[in-house]
Amino acid sequence: MLRKIDADPEKSAQSTDNASSHASQEKSAVDKNSQNTDQKNEVVEEKHEEKEQLPVTTHDKRVNIEEQMDQLSHHYAQLRNDLKTNLFSEKDAHETKKETLDNYLGTLKRDQKESNEKLADVKAQNDDAETERLAGVHADQKEQVALLDNFKSQQQELSDKISDNQSKLSNAKDELTKNEQAEANMSSSIKEEKDLQKMMVLMEEQKKSIDKLYKEREDIQATIDDIKATIDSLQTELDEANKNINDTSSNIDMLKSKANQIEDKIKNDRNYRIETKAGLERHLQSLADEREKIESELEEVNGNIDYLEKYIKDVFHSAYLVRDVYLDKDKDYYVTADAFETESQQRDVFDMIQFLEAKLQKPVTLVSSFYNNHLNELVDHNAKVAKVHIPNVVSLFDQLQASPNPTDKTVTIPENDGWVTRTDVKSHDTVIYDQSNTLLMTVEYDNTNDDKKIDRINYYKNEQVVKANIYNAAGQLSSVQNFNKEKVLTEQNFYRTDGSIVLTIIFEDNKPTSYQLFDKNGLLEHDFNSKAELITWWLESISPDTQYSKCYLCRKY
Repeated sequence: MLRKIDADPEKSAQSTDNASSHASQEKSAVDKNSQNTDQKNEVVEEKHEEKEQLPVTTHDKRVNIEEQMDQLSHHYAQLRNDLKTNLFSEKDAHETKKETLDNYLGTLKRDQKESNEKLADVKAQNDDAETERLAGVHADQKEQVALLDNFKSQQQELSDKISDNQSKLSNAKDELTKNEQAEANMSSSIKEEKDLQKMMVLMEEQKKSIDKLYKEREDIQATIDDIKATIDSLQTELDEANKNINDTSSNIDMLKSKANQIEDKIKNDRNYRIETKAGLERHLQSLADEREKIESELEEVNGNIDYLEKYIKDVFHSAYLVRDVYLDKDKDYYVTADAFETESQQRDVFDMIQFLEAKLQKPVTLVSSFYNNHLNELVDHNAKVAKVHIPNVVSLFDQLQASPNPTDKTVTIPENDGWVTRTDVKSHDTVIYDQSNTLLMTVEYDNTNDDKKIDRINYYKNEQVVKANIYNAAGQLSSVQNFNKEKVLTEQNFYRTDGSIVLTIIFEDNKPTSYQLFDKNGLLEHDFNSKAELITWWLESISPDTQYSKCYLCRKY
């Protein structure tokens, strides 16, 4: 609130740069000035004594007293002005510290919340899934061990059978050898016989015996073939059993390794949870201690601010904390606005612009830190109403959303045979339903022009708005608002004119809690806790040197 604005400051006003920022320094300054006053009074008294040596009239005495009173009154006014300047400077210092502490406290609270969520998540973690998985591996391992024992039993049984059949084969071969030897012996006995008649008898006997030997040989050979076939079959089964033993052994080794890995993972996970939990608890304790410290400092600062406010009101008999403001025509002035929705807010801003331009006789720049996709039209309209030149506008959102390569893709409503389109008689909005008469979306238009440009599209689900697309004057997507089931705004995204995201505002309980700024590649560049931090970053980036500039703030707190 401005109490007095003038082109020339009072000559008695002292620079705030020379004012003390502590109550003790105030007292010292007052004491020092009081001493100077006493010294001046002593000099006046000495001169007065010298004059008293001369004849002094009553009139001269009265004039002398009045002069002294004027000097004391002027000196008191000067000290009072110095005290006021000092009080405001001290209050500014405390408020700056309060803002810093508030921001830091907000960061601490946010860190506490995130750390508590992480701690709760760590505490909720357990080894149930891995333990169940390990039990399954152990069950598979037990099953494979049982299979291995079975295969080994089969192996031993088959080996014994092969050994028995090999023994039978050996005996059969021995019998075959004896059979062949018996035939050979018969031939030898005939060859050795000299008596022809006996030879004929032996040959007749051999003929009968040879048939018997051949028959026995065939039986022996058949037995040998059967035994060999049995051995071959048993050997095949043995090879299969050996293969099964090797495969099962490999499976057992694999399951053992898997069980070891799961056990190691369970152990590592437990150690990680223990260490993470301990670390988070230490961090939370540190945050709690730091928060207690900051809250104590903040309480002290708030107490100092309350004390100074009461002091100013009591001493200067003012219901409002105001200070004198003086305009310097050699400096540039900016009117900043963080709200421009209502006519009252717009009028306040342009009243200030109108006043400053009349005083300075030069244009004033409007600095906008709010979002409005019709900012230029609103500024033009209010400038005409206020009968001032259209001011230059420096807009936070215009600068953030500007792109050297804007997209030529603009919003249009496509044709869809499944839609039923109607026009609202009062608002002239387009309302779109599906064939079941379920509300899908509403299309709002910019009524400031006659070309019926799309201004906003609201999307619905179950008769409730869930999302809203907002478009700029060129028909490019400017912002997207997301709502929860209670129709409360939870997130708002802002886009550059090339279509890339530039800013996301996160809301909790309908209040912004995070301002996330993204670079042209969509990577998070800054995460601000408040809009004030975002505005400060922006102002510093566009105006690094504000030594010769002044800024008047028109905003609702």
